[in-house]
Amino acid sequence: MSTLAATKINGNGKRLAAPSSSSATSPSPSIKSGDAASKRQKREYNFTQDDASSTPAAAAARAAANDFGKHMLTQLVYAVEFLKSKGTTKSLQEILDHLTLNQLDERQLKTFVETLIKHPQVTYTPVSQAKAAASKLPAWRLGEYQFRAKIPGVKDKVTLLESLQKKTDASCIVVRDLKDGWPECDKAIQELEDERKILVVRTKKDNHAKYVWPNDPSLSHRVDPEFQAMWHKVELPSVDDIVRKLQAVGQKPASEDPRLKKIDAPKTGPKKRKTARPPKNQSNAHMAHLLKDFSHMKR
Repeated sequence: MSTLAATKINGNGKRLAAPSSSSATSPSPSIKSGDAASKRQKREYNFTQDDASSTPAAAAARAAANDFGKHMLTQLVYAVEFLKSKGTTKSLQEILDHLTLNQLDERQLKTFVETLIKHPQVTYTPVSQAKAAASKLPAWRLGEYQFRAKIPGVKDKVTLLESLQKKTDASCIVVRDLKDGWPECDKAIQELEDERKILVVRTKKDNHAKYVWPNDPSLSHRVDPEFQAMWHKVELPSVDDIVRKLQAVGQKPASEDPRLKKIDAPKTGPKKRKTARPPKNQSNAHMAHLLKDFSHMKR
């Protein structure tokens, strides 16, 4: 009777075994999947064991790291513009204060510094070993940064003339590249041009300086304004008159007027037929019958 009491009979007449004591007291979450308590227990168990990294704080940290990775190049642009506007050397802390990047962690900050040092428009000057040893900060946090212009070292009229004199060829200095490190160079260029120390090519529309060459003031001579007025009053003959007068005296113009140049008519004579020549050396004897000349059989 004890055995029968411990069992149940289902609708088909089969006996079902009673649940064991071990399965009834086990705290394992492996209960029926349809049970709501079992699902909650599973979630709590999995969260405590495997999903500790999926907390809201961890997710926010990962999102911040990814966001910085996407916008690090933008921060580099701002850093370069900051160095360009100041024109002097700046420390890393001054750059971080300007960009408000003091909240970055050590790994992100080190990545930012490494990228900034490799930037082509930034010159990095590390500190001496003695100063680095005396400081409590790591070596990559020290040093100074400065904007590197396309034409470095040109900041005034003296350095501009020195840069032009150092050239070994007849090349010029592009004013657009000069303004990269010296934005206020227009006034100095105008003063040097008035002093006959440089030659300037300007735009026709706005009269802005475009190219600059060195000039020797000793080769410049003042021309009397009255003579300049007389020179400009002299009218030059037209191109047709010059060509006609030169041809009238039997001289050939240096550049003939293309409008007077006669176009030679194409020749309409019979075309000469090319005679086929037999090959001199036939190295392929077995193909001699293919290379035989049959031009005499043409009609």
